[in-house]
Amino acid sequence: GYTITLADGSTLKASALGQTATINPANAIGLVGNMASFSSRGPSYSYNSIKPDIGAVGTDIISAEAGTATGRTPFAGTSASAPVVTGTAALLVDAFPARTPSEIKQMLMNTADTNIGLNPAKCPGVGAPISRIGSGEVRVDRAVNTKTTAWDNAAPIAVSLSFGYQALTSSAQFVKTVAVHNYGSTTRTYSIAPTFRYPADATSGAVTISAPSTVKVAAGATATFKLKLAVNVTRLPVWDLNGGSRGGDGFRLDGFEFDGYINISDNTDNVHLAWQILPHRAAAVTTSTDALTLSGGTGTVQLTNPSSLNGRVELFSLTGSSGKMPQSMLPQPGDNFAVIDLRSVGVRSATVVISGQPQPAVQFAVTTFGIRSHPNYPAEFDILIDTNHDGTDDFAIFNLENGGFAATGQNVVAAGPLPNGPFTVRFFTDADLDSGNVILTALLSDIGLTPSTQFRFSVLA
Repeated sequence: GYTITLADGSTLKASALGQTATINPANAIGLVGNMASFSSRGPSYSYNSIKPDIGAVGTDIISAEAGTATGRTPFAGTSASAPVVTGTAALLVDAFPARTPSEIKQMLMNTADTNIGLNPAKCPGVGAPISRIGSGEVRVDRAVNTKTTAWDNAAPIAVSLSFGYQALTSSAQFVKTVAVHNYGSTTRTYSIAPTFRYPADATSGAVTISAPSTVKVAAGATATFKLKLAVNVTRLPVWDLNGGSRGGDGFRLDGFEFDGYINISDNTDNVHLAWQILPHRAAAVTTSTDALTLSGGTGTVQLTNPSSLNGRVELFSLTGSSGKMPQSMLPQPGDNFAVIDLRSVGVRSATVVISGQPQPAVQFAVTTFGIRSHPNYPAEFDILIDTNHDGTDDFAIFNLENGGFAATGQNVVAAGPLPNGPFTVRFFTDADLDSGNVILTALLSDIGLTPSTQFRFSVLA
């Protein structure tokens, strides 16, 4: 089949309505070797590591249809691409039954095709970022024939080199150890070539990556080398991501993440490792003291910011704090639950403008121990308000994803009467990515208050 673009459709309507249009297959744009627009992107939610690990064909797949005997049906998505990778892994296990799951994964990822585009119509010739394709598109023939594998020595099962999210107030260097295994029968010397996915990232000077030019590996043995990644914080772009209005704009990560491949090759093999870092040029605002003694109802605290970036400071009246949970109460590897550990809560009055009219509002600041990649999940903060001091909560303020689960990625604030609402959404949550802070805003009129009302409240996570 064929798809007519919006631009071509508008042209047809404007100048050729009622006439015969001809589609010339010779002018079609091929989609093979390009990302599906609906495919999820990384980095991973929990650890900010490279995801996906690998990709496979997953659109316009013709498959057997259950319950139809010999019938076939087209389908697409992870349910289409995952069996391709699974089948490829099964072929490798059949060919090398003594190799471990980590070794099979390394073979798959080291030999995947990295020549994968982003969008041939809108971005012709532009490669997809590592956080969309990982190591590339699976190639079973290359995987089964390789006699070389490489991986992150500290994380063999991960394979790729994930430097993760880094909030930096000054320049920094990160070092990883790369392991290379030679399945051949003779000693081999491999060339090492670190590369960037996008030339502009390399020329910016914000991130530089270096490694020795070669590594020698004996037959049947493993050798290692150090890979150094340096970040010049003064050359990083100014961070403008957030988890509210821009919470679903995954494409904005392209302007802040740096990525590429480490190519390891000799006359026989050419394998690669994906690398990625998400550096955040951050301010470093600190206070001169953690406690302030008031004299006559006033006091002074000094703020210091030694970084090269202006820092944002928001002031709230501290209304509650909590100690950090012991490690024994936190989830362990494999546990299927999350803990949001409240640290402190503050409140302040505010005036917001809606439809050109200033209206009284209240804002709550919530801080947690530990950061979250995105304010949508796993944390929902519920602020329960008792307006008449009778011990029963009358209104609630809470954050949620705009439109429902996985709908927009935007985090918003809802407010209204208990128990059943209606709950009105008027504001985006003021929250960054990879942060432990959120600010929730609500109109006083939405929670039964006036500027002179005294109320009680509690906060749950």
